[in-house]
Amino acid sequence: MKLKLLALVGCMLLVSGCDKVQSIAGSTVKCDNETAKQLVVESFSKTVSDIAAERVKELIDSENVTIDMGKLRSTLQQITFNVNDVRTNNSDPNSNKQYCVTEFVVKVPDQMVKDADAARAVYDENNIAQAAVLSDLSFEANQLKKEIEYLVQPTDDGKKVYVTLENPDALAYFVRDIAVDSLVKTARQNAAEVAKQEEIKRVAEEEATAQEYQSVLMSEAKTNLDKANENLNLVWNSTTKEVRSQLLDEQRLWLKKRELECKLESTHSDNPEIHRINCETNMTTQRTSELRQKIYYLEE
Repeated sequence: MKLKLLALVGCMLLVSGCDKVQSIAGSTVKCDNETAKQLVVESFSKTVSDIAAERVKELIDSENVTIDMGKLRSTLQQITFNVNDVRTNNSDPNSNKQYCVTEFVVKVPDQMVKDADAARAVYDENNIAQAAVLSDLSFEANQLKKEIEYLVQPTDDGKKVYVTLENPDALAYFVRDIAVDSLVKTARQNAAEVAKQEEIKRVAEEEATAQEYQSVLMSEAKTNLDKANENLNLVWNSTTKEVRSQLLDEQRLWLKKRELECKLESTHSDNPEIHRINCETNMTTQRTSELRQKIYYLEE
């Protein structure tokens, strides 16, 4: 379907060049005929322009980016095409068709390449040079090179020449992407900066919430420890001086054990201080129960 479209494009382009071949009626147009070479360039250029316009429409949906079509045309006009080293692959013995191949050269402005690379960097995509290698395209000094096959055939009256490109797709889409990517650089960078600021804001809010939550947990832990200590002191003071004297050394040893044990347990926890306080609360509650029983038996 795409080849038929390209053939139609070639037909439409040939009217302006018909005078250049009017003297060859009934003969064969060679592959290196200047009019044929010009039509190869015009046909390829038209293909790039068409698929670039389609790509711009896609960007509206995918990235919410709108590119001015006039700016797109201006950008595409900065790209130059050359038909070099033309060769004849074959001729049709039953017609005047010529099957040709050329080293097609696309020259892209340096700034366009830099802008396209910058746009791709936003999404961590391969730059132009890397993408060219992956696409089996030669890319040196901002020039893309690829062999393109094309068919040349004049009309019987020699007033028109038809040119059909056989394999332009890979190179055409590659050129299109360079041009379009160069135009979305600013939009992508701005969108990335907005996303970055939103992420910074989100992280800050999340950290603030986490800190507030930790503050609540700390307050709760301290309150629970205060209550546990208060209960422990009530039990301790509920008995006589003589009983307390008997339990004093044991109680001092337990206090030291509580301090050291809870420090060790909390060392590798997510929040060491809260873990330590909760540990002391649990040990204090348990000690209060034990102390109550000891006092009971000593008082008996």
